[in-house]
Amino acid sequence: MSNTALYFVLTALPLMILMIWSANRIRTAAEFYAAGREYGGLRNGLAITGDYLSAASLLGITGLILFSGYSGLLYAVGFFSGWPIILILLADKLRTIGHFTLADVLKSRFSDPRIVLVATLGYFPVVVIYLSAQLVAMTWLLNYIFGVKYEIVLAGLTGVALVTALTGRMIFSSRAQMIKAGLVMTLMLSMTLLAFDRASSSLSELFSIDIWFASNPPVNGAVSEDSPLALFSLGIALILGPVGLPHVMSRFFSVADERRARMSVFYATGMIGIFYILIILLGFLTINLLDQTETPVTNAGSNLILVHLAQSIGGEFLTAVLVAILVVVLFSVMTSLVLTGSSAFSHDWYARTLNNANKGWNERHLHRLASTVTVLSSAFLALFWQTENVAYLVGLAFAFSASVNVPLLLGALYCDRLTSAGALAGGLAGLAATVIAVVCGPLVWGYFSADGEPLFAWRHPALFALLTAVGVMWLVSRRGRQAQDEKGNGL
Repeated sequence: MSNTALYFVLTALPLMILMIWSANRIRTAAEFYAAGREYGGLRNGLAITGDYLSAASLLGITGLILFSGYSGLLYAVGFFSGWPIILILLADKLRTIGHFTLADVLKSRFSDPRIVLVATLGYFPVVVIYLSAQLVAMTWLLNYIFGVKYEIVLAGLTGVALVTALTGRMIFSSRAQMIKAGLVMTLMLSMTLLAFDRASSSLSELFSIDIWFASNPPVNGAVSEDSPLALFSLGIALILGPVGLPHVMSRFFSVADERRARMSVFYATGMIGIFYILIILLGFLTINLLDQTETPVTNAGSNLILVHLAQSIGGEFLTAVLVAILVVVLFSVMTSLVLTGSSAFSHDWYARTLNNANKGWNERHLHRLASTVTVLSSAFLALFWQTENVAYLVGLAFAFSASVNVPLLLGALYCDRLTSAGALAGGLAGLAATVIAVVCGPLVWGYFSADGEPLFAWRHPALFALLTAVGVMWLVSRRGRQAQDEKGNGL
């Protein structure tokens, strides 16, 4: 075993012991679905921070900045920009209306149970794609440490994820995320200081575009070749996407009242904002310390740039500590995704709309089945998309969230004129538009087509799908109200 692998095991093992200790902490339904009600604003804010700082932030953005320059900043700014929207629009209302999950909000507003099913179907691609990004990141990190083939590592992680999905507990994620949020922040700050000490540029020179062009001539990347309208579509997805993420929104139900929910977002916003400032600094420090033409780029693409930076500034020990913390954080996010995504089927759709009596055993049974389907689907996508930048994959999950869950949620909370028929038709239209755009876009159609030309040119479909969903909602609701008025006048 190499020194790096040994350091990795010694760092990751205590955190995994914490996972095992936390696995038998479930006592009530509130603990199973929302980690209990005992958390205050600061503790819940730390848990939200630990949940949100995933592979896209830690790995993907650094690589995008190195290979795409300022275009990579769109992801850093976009991932953070959704938090003020959550703070202003949702923090109080979600905790006031909801019980455990976001679909409860829809059920309290609309009587048609099919709307909850549409929201559940909207959750599924968000969770699966987001989870696939975590699997891609973890697989490449472990491949880097142990040198095992990607497919073998992915198969092992899939098996562990299945076991965790069937036996794991959300309360582990909440408590462990608080510790890991502090670890990640400390690690990023240490890496930033070490890298800046090694850099030859001053802080003002660090962000000079001339330096980037001199050391890294423009290349095709996940962002650099997109049109301005497509980049605007990306911004829409990144800004609105966090509003509809089930594993993040469920944190609002982990606190006892609206004030604590609001304070949770306040603390999380500050910590996440500091983190993204650090990751932007690290991204531009890689330009100074890692020459693009000399940086080893394997099948992992730009996903391991942060690891290469750790190797250059801190050697084997810092690399092992970085990878160990990232793997455990990614694993915790994976646990939260699987549990909250599966509870959308078992709790929101089945228990609250189809089976109102004797639901205890059947709900748990469906929860396990949904967890299995979620993990296997994510593993398939992680195998298919293994060379994609993980930040782009999370942005794609955000596109589904912004196109399906967000219109339904904001419409239910703020639009009194939205009818049940309009919400149902709009949710289905947004989901269908996003699926069609992805399948016909560069990620799928461009991969299989002979000439590589997709039917839908944008890599970021949120703008197209969101306009489709909102347009259908407005049109169907308007016609429904007109028909009701005509019927009333006739009577």
